[in-house]
Amino acid sequence: MKRIRLISSLFLLFVVLASCNKEQPDDNTKIPFDFDWKFALEDHQGAEQPGFDDSGWRILDVPHDFSIEHPFDSTYATGAGGGYTYSGIGWYRKAFRTAPGFSNKKIGILFDGVYRNSEVWINGQYLGIRPYGYSSFYYDLTPHLNPEGEENVIAVKVNTSEQPNSRWYTGSGIYRHVWLLARNRLHIDQWGVFARTVDASEDEASIDISIELRNENDTDRPCTVITRLIDIEGKEAGKAGSEIEVKAGQPLKIDQNIRIVKPSLWSVEQPDLYRLEVEVRSDGTLTDSYTTSFGIRTFDFDPDKGFSLNGKHLKLKGVNNHHDGGPLGAAVLDHTHKRQLEILKEMGCNALRMSHNPPAPELLAYADSLGFVVINEIFDEWMDGKTPAGYAPHFEEWHERDIENWIKRDRNHPSVIAWSIGNELREQYNKDNALKIIPMLLDAGRIHDNTRPFTLACNEIVNFNDFGALELLDIVGYNYQEAFYKEDHEKYPDRVIYGSETVMYPYHDHKAWQMRSYQQWLDGQLEDYVAGEFLWTGFDYIGEAGIGHVGTGFEFWKTWPEWPWRGADCGVIDMCGFPKPGYWFRKALWNDEPMVYIAVQTDESARNREVSSFWNWPKVEAHWNHDKTGDTLAVHVYTNVPGVELKLNGKSLGSRKWDLKNEAFLFWEVPYEPGKLEAIGKTEEGKTVSFAVQTAGEPAKIVLSPDRKTIKADKQDLSYVTVQVVDANDVPVPFAGNMIEFEVEGAGKLAAVGNGDQQSHTPLKGDKMEAYLGKCLAIIQSTDQKGEIIITARSGTLPAATATLKAE
Repeated sequence: MKRIRLISSLFLLFVVLASCNKEQPDDNTKIPFDFDWKFALEDHQGAEQPGFDDSGWRILDVPHDFSIEHPFDSTYATGAGGGYTYSGIGWYRKAFRTAPGFSNKKIGILFDGVYRNSEVWINGQYLGIRPYGYSSFYYDLTPHLNPEGEENVIAVKVNTSEQPNSRWYTGSGIYRHVWLLARNRLHIDQWGVFARTVDASEDEASIDISIELRNENDTDRPCTVITRLIDIEGKEAGKAGSEIEVKAGQPLKIDQNIRIVKPSLWSVEQPDLYRLEVEVRSDGTLTDSYTTSFGIRTFDFDPDKGFSLNGKHLKLKGVNNHHDGGPLGAAVLDHTHKRQLEILKEMGCNALRMSHNPPAPELLAYADSLGFVVINEIFDEWMDGKTPAGYAPHFEEWHERDIENWIKRDRNHPSVIAWSIGNELREQYNKDNALKIIPMLLDAGRIHDNTRPFTLACNEIVNFNDFGALELLDIVGYNYQEAFYKEDHEKYPDRVIYGSETVMYPYHDHKAWQMRSYQQWLDGQLEDYVAGEFLWTGFDYIGEAGIGHVGTGFEFWKTWPEWPWRGADCGVIDMCGFPKPGYWFRKALWNDEPMVYIAVQTDESARNREVSSFWNWPKVEAHWNHDKTGDTLAVHVYTNVPGVELKLNGKSLGSRKWDLKNEAFLFWEVPYEPGKLEAIGKTEEGKTVSFAVQTAGEPAKIVLSPDRKTIKADKQDLSYVTVQVVDANDVPVPFAGNMIEFEVEGAGKLAAVGNGDQQSHTPLKGDKMEAYLGKCLAIIQSTDQKGEIIITARSGTLPAATATLKAE
């Protein structure tokens, strides 16, 4: 029944599109193509043929990641880098009928991302292969479609069996959205509109627009191209038009300019977006249209002043993130992107670095609307590979096409402020290759956008300085190289410097040659010539197993934990989206709103910098639970106010003055006694802020807290339900490890479960999860049905807890 309903709905949709000569859907009539695919693991001879019997295959929707559906296993070939996850071959098939009017249209298919070595067929005709798993790509289906009313079959083979092919978790499958494209033969090329701000002030702005047209008719066609900017109130703010003739079978690029008065400038504080609309008409008939959001802004990188947006200095307070969505694996749905960015925004983060590949288009759209600036990155390796089956074997043949699709797809996003062509390349040890490849990549990129700077991230600054390679770049990213900020700023006065990767803890004292003192860390925070930093990382991620628990200095190369670790816990936020103590330190540092926060030791690293991990925060938690009265516990207080008093059960333990130039946070040694530990801070104006932790009793109940109580009944919306174990007085039990079992009824389903423990091997696609530090997570996904969704959580003898959501 599902397949019949799918074919019918597409048929009706295409009828509407084919008969509509007026207002068509935006962005070249992109039609969602995510639902009711058929899927099977392993290779299947002849599965590309339309007559292949797939009746026994599983029906599912994409985005889909078949790696995350398997248990973690130390024997898997992905190894520590890939998080000990499953890899192999998977097949996808989907049927649709040729709708009326297709004979006069160009029909294509667009994949936002398939990992990896994807091969695509339509009705048994081979369309091509795409080795790189992070590129968006499309194929023309038109020559191979069956006559009107007949069925067509798309088949996609995915192959991740060559391992390891990455240094982190990739996932496997059609893990991003898929779209059908229905175009008239006179149309705008895919990603063929490029709008950019030439200049802007509060009084006026100038926007250049380039439009690439293609006439696939047999005759020349006159056409009118109208471009409009629509403001946030829905009013036309500016307009441009062109009258041209497009030769048959020829592409044509036209340039336009729109000037508007009193523009609303896009910024991280107020990310106002216009709507850019392009219409192509021939003989009075609308033949194509394109709509995208657009932000009017200017920016600049300066060797002495760092980064400025709309003429105002802006320190980049950034994080790096991998592409996975924690418990969802690589198949990240739209709300996940939004939720992650909202959590980062609350911390004070204003910048993202895409590590180390092009992100999902939806993530950039949310960066636009929520107010983040982005360094958009494409490669982790060039010709000198890092992994046996990585990108290097494909680099020479594919890099130009991958760069073209990357930049053309993303260049209209106001959030994107730089293109990064690579991360920690092995070419840092190969001068000849470095000086050959960097100009090659810059040339390939600047063809498609010469308005933004190009950069790369280096962890061997000394080598690249000796090669002279960094002089080829517009701005230079330093990975864990804070020790060279000052001397390189003096030695290379025209160089723009930023910390493309930095560790989160400020107290790593020269254990290795590239690590920094507190003063060098402080220079990165306060000196304008350092444009900003990008922490490694924002969120914990699957893969690079155990990276947050390596030793200090360069010991980590000898002490990497690997199994039973499944992932990296070096983020300021765990992979379920729960902030960790380092998050609150950054919030104090990156926000002006007065705050205090208490974190208490859970091991010796809380008081001893010598044992703090290279890539992590000391072991502390917001708790006041201990098994022996009288033991002395290290207490951290993170704050941005000048004075803090600490109290235990109402008794003052003294006050401390805080000054960032002297210390990153305040530190007490407190003899333990049960009760309430409270920090009280005062601003210079006398405003009081406080934070307290309370000794908890035994687990007594479960509390469910959905991040959203109403979701869309569109099969792809999500609600993240936090599961907290509390005592009889509703105090969170900080170290509870109860196994929680979930049941979901009604118009939703359980999409995934998770916790923050990167050593947990409980399946993320199961129906139970143990609490970690007293918490775990259930992710609820909508179906296509409207109504209530009831989630129930149970654990042993504790009372069952329920939460009710609504799908509409």
